[in-house]
Amino acid sequence: MPDTLAGEGPVARASRIDELESIRGVAALLVVLYHIPNWNASLYELPVIRNSYLMVNLFFVLSGFVIYKAYAHNIRSRDQLLRFQFLRFGRLYPVHFVFLMVFLVMEVIKYFAYVHYGVKSSKTTPFVENNLVALVQQLFLVQAIGPTGHALTFNAPAWSISVEFYTYLVFGLIVLHCGRWKTAIFALLALVCGLMMSTEPRSGFFDLLQCLCGFFLGCCTAYVSEKLTLRLSAANVGICLFAILFYLQFKTFEEYDILIYPLTAALVLSIVLSGDGVIKQVLRLPLLTWLGMISYSVYMSHSALLWLCNQVHRFIFKQNEVWFEGRLVPQLSFAEALISYVVIIALLLYVSDFVYHKLEKPYREKSRKLVFKLPGSGVRTRAVK
Repeated sequence: MPDTLAGEGPVARASRIDELESIRGVAALLVVLYHIPNWNASLYELPVIRNSYLMVNLFFVLSGFVIYKAYAHNIRSRDQLLRFQFLRFGRLYPVHFVFLMVFLVMEVIKYFAYVHYGVKSSKTTPFVENNLVALVQQLFLVQAIGPTGHALTFNAPAWSISVEFYTYLVFGLIVLHCGRWKTAIFALLALVCGLMMSTEPRSGFFDLLQCLCGFFLGCCTAYVSEKLTLRLSAANVGICLFAILFYLQFKTFEEYDILIYPLTAALVLSIVLSGDGVIKQVLRLPLLTWLGMISYSVYMSHSALLWLCNQVHRFIFKQNEVWFEGRLVPQLSFAEALISYVVIIALLLYVSDFVYHKLEKPYREKSRKLVFKLPGSGVRTRAVK
């Protein structure tokens, strides 16, 4: 999940783009819908939902755009680089760690249920896939880097946090050491990584390539938005949104996955460079900006909640189950599945709001305060998080 400028210093708040916050929130919900089990084929097989895994790539582009705007001119020393990376750590790690522990507890529960009661997990054997090596990799955020095979262990969506954390470090090093050439290097990295994504073998680095490509394209998008003086019609925002929805509905082959990157960049530019219009007004609605604010918590908490709901259908409602893609999945009628979708989304939003206010936001603020207590912190520059 990408970073946000929300809740930061005065310059950062001035730089915040509410429409992008809302886009991120809606994209997070699409990822949730993608991960809901195949309880009912009529809902599960909707193309726009089956292609919504690409919203993670959209997150990477948004993240690059936001981080470039905030830090492209504000990492001038090794100390500033360390502070920048520590703030990224404080932004991502507390929520990641808590849900990693939640999944560890779930693994223990599955183990005792299997050993003492013969209840088998619907997907994985306890402590086989989610083993000690996977746990250590999760703790150090390296589970999706290299040929480890543990990217989707424990809290599976955290794979994107793994690659994004180290992409931040690459960004900071380039900004610190490459000066005026940094944007050219960002563009070259985005291009090279995009080309490498279409080659074989990728030796387990595909996840990292996805992030590097999207993130540095987002950086280039931010650079272009600062240099262009033209003003676009407000209609362009609607056109770009429609293009993405059309793409999600009708894309059929993985070879076309990479198109999400330019489509997202075009959407960001249309929002930044266009005048006000109905679509932008809708995207600034408090409900949608709130959804964007809690989107990281939505993203990190939804797998645990979906697992819990799946167990409710299995053991309380005792729905019939079928094997689907290597796991036992309860089968629901269309009405039952639709009600389940609504209940899950409502419960998820409640839980995510709680996680945001009780965990994500407090620890982000603590990390920021700690940074400014360090010697040589200097003047608070743009968008300190």
